[in-house]
Amino acid sequence: MLRSLFLVLTLPGLSVTVAKAGPLFPPAMYTIEVPSSLDALRVKACFEAGGTFSLESASPQTSRLLTGVESGNGASVARRGDRIEVRNAADDTCLVYRVDLTSATWRGNWRGGFVVTTGAILIDPDLFLWLPEGTTDVGVEFRLPPGYSVSAPWESLAMTERGDVFRTGVPAGRRDGKVALGRLEKYRIEVDAAEIEVAILNGVPASDKALIRRWLNANIKAVSAIYGRFPVPRLQLLVIPLGNGDEPVPWGQVSRSGGDAVHLYIDQRMSESAFMNDWVLSHELSHLFHPYISGDARWVYEGLASYYQSVSRARVGMMSAHEAWEDLHAGFERGRRGTRRGRTLGDATENMHAERAYMQVYWSGAAIFLLADLELRQATGQRLSLDRVLDSFAECCLNAKRVWTEQEFLEQLDRLSDSAIFTRLAMLYRDSDRFPDMTSAYERLGLQPRSGSELGFDSGSEPRAMRSAIMGGP
Repeated sequence: MLRSLFLVLTLPGLSVTVAKAGPLFPPAMYTIEVPSSLDALRVKACFEAGGTFSLESASPQTSRLLTGVESGNGASVARRGDRIEVRNAADDTCLVYRVDLTSATWRGNWRGGFVVTTGAILIDPDLFLWLPEGTTDVGVEFRLPPGYSVSAPWESLAMTERGDVFRTGVPAGRRDGKVALGRLEKYRIEVDAAEIEVAILNGVPASDKALIRRWLNANIKAVSAIYGRFPVPRLQLLVIPLGNGDEPVPWGQVSRSGGDAVHLYIDQRMSESAFMNDWVLSHELSHLFHPYISGDARWVYEGLASYYQSVSRARVGMMSAHEAWEDLHAGFERGRRGTRRGRTLGDATENMHAERAYMQVYWSGAAIFLLADLELRQATGQRLSLDRVLDSFAECCLNAKRVWTEQEFLEQLDRLSDSAIFTRLAMLYRDSDRFPDMTSAYERLGLQPRSGSELGFDSGSEPRAMRSAIMGGP
């Protein structure tokens, strides 16, 4: 039962009190019973408030997976499409329903809500959490068979002999998290003051867990080298071996559905050198430097991650500084070729998928952040940099549950740098159909293009020092 300013969970063998951010309406506790077959989930949902209310799901396929909805105390329950209507409920009403996972689609497709691997499943919580209308924060307990475990992006409240208890805290409209259930390889990485929970699902063929651990550790170290610590205090890191694709990480995604998470769908057949040379993990981890940004702001968050995917790896020797500069240069050239006259960066961002304007969006954004980094360093004699501004942002404002607009984020970076650099560059290029002009930046850095992917380097002390400061770090 969840009450007032504090919630008290009283379950068999468990009594724990934890701080609560605010009241829920209605307060709710979900118990998920997981069978060893992983073919269905039995859900018991208990609500403190009685009366009349409705439950809804954000997933389009949830309704056809739902079976056997019952009320334990005489409340009237009726299904109406993607809603469950509850009438005349007493206080502390509990509903029981079953989610039939044998009918779930998108099996094995990393873009879907349900993935089956050997002995485990990866599932979108919307497939089993029917929530009271307007509710974004509930308690969830998973009861698991022996040898099974759960990985969730949410705040952990307790671990008991019967299962794990979480508090979702999911902001409205942002239910893109994933829960892994079954036989998982689970361990924690502690870096600085941060805790990273790694969960590796099984695959066919079996993945080399030691290789995956080395690959994860190297990229975590790289991202921590940007401002001297890992950017978020807790991270759920899911690795899903699908055994197909033509690259080590065919798909990666960051989620902030109640907590920070990174999902990596990998082809475990690839070699260690292929994993270590791949950019996707460093890109996804670099998204942790910025908050959740709403609206059509892809050039901001994809640009920032595209800039740091090379910089972070250079800082720890995963690639040389020379290679990192050439990686950025090659990306800028792809962005230049992908920029179409008459289509502004704002238009490309808004219609990125429909027009396949990825190169313009990602690499225009990366170019803008390099320009901002250079301007900060030059204006302050290296006292300020993009690294340091993002460090300050993490200290004051980086919260997985806060939603920012593009303008709010850029204005906050301006305030933290005591400048107008970020909003000015955004105004200059967001409404332009030209790729950002990098001529002056290349001169200051001593970068001499030889082709679309090769660079020469000015050996002068000033450009060399600037290049080293960016790729070498603080």
